[in-house]
Amino acid sequence: MDLPVVVGTDGSRASLEAVDWAADAAVRRGLSLRIVHAPPPSRDTRPGRSSARAEEICAGAADRAALRSSRLKVEAEPLWGEPALALLEASHGASLVVVGHRGLRGGASSPLLGSVATGVVAHAHCPAVVVRGRPDNIAGRKHRITLGFGRRHPEGTAAAEFAFAEAALRRCEAEAVFAWSGADGGRDDERLRRERTVDAALRAAVRIHPGVPLLSHPVAGPTHTALLRASADADLLVLSARPHGSPGPRLGTANGTVLQHAYCPVAVVPRW
Repeated sequence: MDLPVVVGTDGSRASLEAVDWAADAAVRRGLSLRIVHAPPPSRDTRPGRSSARAEEICAGAADRAALRSSRLKVEAEPLWGEPALALLEASHGASLVVVGHRGLRGGASSPLLGSVATGVVAHAHCPAVVVRGRPDNIAGRKHRITLGFGRRHPEGTAAAEFAFAEAALRRCEAEAVFAWSGADGGRDDERLRRERTVDAALRAAVRIHPGVPLLSHPVAGPTHTALLRASADADLLVLSARPHGSPGPRLGTANGTVLQHAYCPVAVVPRW
């Protein structure tokens, strides 16, 4: 059975942008859209007040999503509990989970990720997308999907297949960006090693999606700088995360920095 695209909303502008993005993603994939709202604990003790507000937020988001396409099947429901935990639970039954970069409690004007978005992308059980960045990037007007490779953990087969599948759905180009230090001594050897590692990670995706144009973009310098620059010209930046249960942080320092400052939506895809 095809799993739905899940998106979280709290009625904030950022979360409604995420609803729009998720609705379009569901239409491209031929999937249904599941909108969930987990209201934070309320000081309002009037009976039914929180429940009524939650239903109102869900209904408004569902109506908004339905305007994106008449072919979209939409389900909306409130979930009770901490928002990040509710979305993580929902990610078990999702093909993709989508969140805005900040919610009502986080100060929507801040460019940094809120706690819900941070928790979801760090721990989701399926690919997770944070909708953030400039309007043209969010709207998909750059016609490019960028795949970022880290230096310490460059193997990104699952991320590569996700990026190429997205590029094929959008009928646009894919770009592979990887950094190398550029330090004196052995830098040509380092660059060649990085290129071979990236080529190996891309091999399966290229074979599955031969019609997707591929750009390869090696950059001398820090990984996060290369990826942030690339995000300015991308509709989606795809990063890789360590599998659940592996030692150490799932995202790494460079990916964490990119998530906080990218100019486009960012997808985090767990490695196998």
